[in-house]
Amino acid sequence: MSDAPAEAAADPGTPSRDSPASAFVQAFGISPGTAQRLADAGYSTVSQVKSVGREALLELGLDASEADRVHGDSPTPAPTAGAKDLDDRAFNRMMASGRSSDRSRRKVAPAAKGSTEVLRKWVDGDDRAMETWIQSSDVAPRRPAPSASVAPPPSSIPPAAPPAPGDTAPAARPAPAPAVPSQIAEREETVVRWLTDLLDRVKSDQFDPQSLLQESQELHRSLFEERAKRKQLEDEVEHVKRGSIAVIKYVRGKEAKAREQAVQAKDAEIAELKLKLLTLPPLEGDGSAPSSDSPSHDVTTAPVASNPLADGQVRAEIQAREQAFVEREAEFRRRIVQLEGEIRAARAEVESRQEHDSLLAKGAALPQEITDRLKHLEGRERDLVNRENELRTKFEEIRISAEEVERQRGPLQFKENELAAWERQLQTTKQALELEARRIEAGRSELESAGGGMRPEEAKKLDDLRSELAKKEQELRARETYLHQQMQEIETLQRKAAAVEAEEMHLDIVSETKVGKVRSGVRRLDDLMFGGLPPAAQALINGPVHTGKDVLARLFVAEGLRAGIPAIWVVTDKTYTQIRDDMLAIYPQYGDAEAKGLVRYVDLYSRSLGVAQAETGVKLLAPGDKAMLEQLTQSVNASAQEFREKFKDRSYRLVFETVSTLSAYLDTAATFRFLQPFSGRRRLDGAAAYYVLETGMHSESDLQTLEHMTDGSVNLKLDQLKTFLSVRGLGEVQSRAWIGYTFSKKSFSLGSFSLDHIR
Repeated sequence: MSDAPAEAAADPGTPSRDSPASAFVQAFGISPGTAQRLADAGYSTVSQVKSVGREALLELGLDASEADRVHGDSPTPAPTAGAKDLDDRAFNRMMASGRSSDRSRRKVAPAAKGSTEVLRKWVDGDDRAMETWIQSSDVAPRRPAPSASVAPPPSSIPPAAPPAPGDTAPAARPAPAPAVPSQIAEREETVVRWLTDLLDRVKSDQFDPQSLLQESQELHRSLFEERAKRKQLEDEVEHVKRGSIAVIKYVRGKEAKAREQAVQAKDAEIAELKLKLLTLPPLEGDGSAPSSDSPSHDVTTAPVASNPLADGQVRAEIQAREQAFVEREAEFRRRIVQLEGEIRAARAEVESRQEHDSLLAKGAALPQEITDRLKHLEGRERDLVNRENELRTKFEEIRISAEEVERQRGPLQFKENELAAWERQLQTTKQALELEARRIEAGRSELESAGGGMRPEEAKKLDDLRSELAKKEQELRARETYLHQQMQEIETLQRKAAAVEAEEMHLDIVSETKVGKVRSGVRRLDDLMFGGLPPAAQALINGPVHTGKDVLARLFVAEGLRAGIPAIWVVTDKTYTQIRDDMLAIYPQYGDAEAKGLVRYVDLYSRSLGVAQAETGVKLLAPGDKAMLEQLTQSVNASAQEFREKFKDRSYRLVFETVSTLSAYLDTAATFRFLQPFSGRRRLDGAAAYYVLETGMHSESDLQTLEHMTDGSVNLKLDQLKTFLSVRGLGEVQSRAWIGYTFSKKSFSLGSFSLDHIR
């Protein structure tokens, strides 16, 4: 046996050189797969194939064009160079789009070896290969699978007789096709339809690669917009969740406060009932003790002043226990706040880690710059979460302290009410005794006017009344003594509460004094920020042109020079002489400050005007200089080092005017890479700095990036010929709203604002 059948069995799609299929390919110009199917059907010669009817050929899997070629109805077209190049370009575009789309889809099964060979032949220039493969894909489920191991010899197959009119050629019984998943079949049909349409468009000269590129760009844009909408919806859902949590906490707080008020009201009612029971008069009888028939009045019928020390001890013990419970509750609340902060921090850490893992999972390898930015953002987010936890803890401690003060006010108010009730009772008793005394005196005067002697019964009654009056006076004195003791106790408690409050205020003042705010030179702006900027604040002065940004910067430097604090100017759109003239109009002693070495300049503008010689304390640079940013950083660091050596107990102030001009000289990314370590170095030096920015020269994303690099921003805007100011970041402020202001070349006046509590 020769090797040709074995090779044909090993690769049915590629017939051997001496096989009938090879003769069919050379004779009819059909594809090798179609020729192999004719050979498998039992046709061994060209004449046998030509004698087969057209319908029989179609049933065997040949398409209409190949059947016409077999019968000699249409010539075999030769591929042209232009069509081949166009097919190559279309195929390359198809493969590129397939590779880009496969990144966002899950992996599918690789193509079979036969389809790979077809694609390779189509790339080599065989136009019929792809067309034949598509048609074979359409009829593959209906045709029998050729056996790869056993092929019937041509001698065992009887030659096909010419078909009679109306009869068709006998076809082999199709073998059962293996089950194909519906999803893979649908995808294969979609690919086949798309390729068929693409081939038709290429053949009819209607193929436009530009439209495919535009369609791809539109799809990418739609995908980006959908992702942005999804992100916005997720942010809105998160905002709604936070708002719901805040509302729930507020409602629970209100309910807890209402329950506490109800408990206090009940306690007050119980205290009033006890007071009424204590103030009831003794029962009439033998004068000392009630009868045994009413044991329930043993306590209520006793005089109030009979045992005041025991009552005071009981009250003191109850108050001590209540105070212990209150302290334990406050401690538990503080612990709850601390645990909630830790939970929020851990949750933020987990979310950031999950987001980082998801980003790593989407891309095989992220650039180092993006990785560093992600790490920086994660650290920044952790700092924000820690600050938020600290603020919430402080707010909760303040609320707990306020509740403790309210609880202390409750017993004091109750004591005051109790003393007022006792005072009213004393007044009533005193009035009753006065009436009784006046009645006795009236009876005595009547007896004396009658001239008769007092009878023994009346004298005894008078003595009894006098003894009772003396007893009542002693009782009143005892009550008065007890009231004085209670008043002293209340005054002692008030003094202690006042001392505690004064101590807390003193500690707050001391802590605020230690923080040491940096004054901005605008008094109302310092009032808005509770005394000024935070120490070593890196502030962004952001706004359109002609809104007073330069006035704010000059007032900032003038305020520091008045206190003996040196300053560094980095100017990019003005000369240092213009800065000097503006400062002399605001601060007349500016020349003396320059003579004392309190002012240094780094000028990036004067050399463009032809200035080559600089004065002492002025460094001239140009945007075209080699390593200009490194020279700028070295000049500022040298001035800072000089200030530290000369003024050891002082820091310095810096004004960068403007960042927008620097970004015009360079690209935006280079400016951002320069400002990040530059502002960080100023923060380490403890120097407060202003970075002036023109709003109209930057996009919104650039503004957000710059605000992220600094500690906050003072934003200016112009609305209907009126100027407004708003502070973002930079510590606590009284209001975050837009506040109107006016300015001139020498002053900056801020309008009124209301206290805006941060919840």
